[in-house]
Amino acid sequence: LPVPFIILGDFNGHNTLWGSVDTNARGRQVEKLLDDHSLCLLNNSSFTHFHPATKTFHTIDLAICSPSLAPYWDFSVSDDLFNSDHFPIILTYSRNDFNFPKRPVRFIFDKADWRLFNSHCDFTQDMVRQPDVNKAVDSETKCLLKAANIAIPKSSGNLPRLYKPWWNDNCKAAKKAQRRAWDKFRRYPTTANHIAFKRAKSFFRKIRRQSKNGSVQKYVGSIQGHLSSKRMWEKVRKILGTNTFYHGISFLQTNGQLVSHTKGIANTLGSAFANVSSGDSYSQTFIHYKKQQEKRRIDFNTLTSLAYNVDFSLHELRRAIRSSQPTTLLDLMVFIMTCLKI
Repeated sequence: LPVPFIILGDFNGHNTLWGSVDTNARGRQVEKLLDDHSLCLLNNSSFTHFHPATKTFHTIDLAICSPSLAPYWDFSVSDDLFNSDHFPIILTYSRNDFNFPKRPVRFIFDKADWRLFNSHCDFTQDMVRQPDVNKAVDSETKCLLKAANIAIPKSSGNLPRLYKPWWNDNCKAAKKAQRRAWDKFRRYPTTANHIAFKRAKSFFRKIRRQSKNGSVQKYVGSIQGHLSSKRMWEKVRKILGTNTFYHGISFLQTNGQLVSHTKGIANTLGSAFANVSSGDSYSQTFIHYKKQQEKRRIDFNTLTSLAYNVDFSLHELRRAIRSSQPTTLLDLMVFIMTCLKI
């Protein structure tokens, strides 16, 4: 395998090296594999498998990696079987050099305190009458953002958890009962506790199946002819599980170098777009035509009575802003904030 790599699997081998009570032939084969290829074992002697017939716990699921990865991964095992006989293995990356996908942070306007927002928008004549228009805009933007950060809560930016419409209070109660029975059996592995756990597990599976079927029937029944095509295809995509969320770019590779920081990724994409749009990609025929046309002088003198030369009125500005869609700019400056002060 090309390095670096991580191998996860049920090796069905017992060895005291990874926490087993004894060592069998398969375990010795895996140990020889580790020694011959200088591989690292991430396991920490935690049990990874429950054998229902004997009601015993074993360590047969292994996490093997190349030596260069061993210092950066932490091994742990979930304490819930999740309706399996193997405990889920959790590998946690211990370094902070990786950007996990996030959604853009947005203001939550439905929870805003607009009176508090207005009270903190302290616009002054000095802000507006600055000779440099860029400084004037920057001053007003800072004033609006300061008020917004005080009066309007913001989203966390974390990706939402996968929504399960069929999950309800009955499912929650059945799962809690199953977990309670499992914890009791794990502490006291008697036959009676094992039977109680299996019954709770079977009951939870039944409740979950009934809830799923009822939810699907109700959802399919909501797809009717009066829906718009856009809304209908949204529902179809949700059924197929192809409803997408925002996924940011975590890293890029350019000129053999790995770029993982947000600013570096933005600059790399900007350079790529600039190169594609630059004059170097034009054909010689177009470049010659472009040079000829750029030599012509353009007359900007027009009649001031034309409609597009008339000054904006305050009514037009308000109408344009209020008819705009909710949009969050890069600096979190939004139109709705401006509307409140006009």
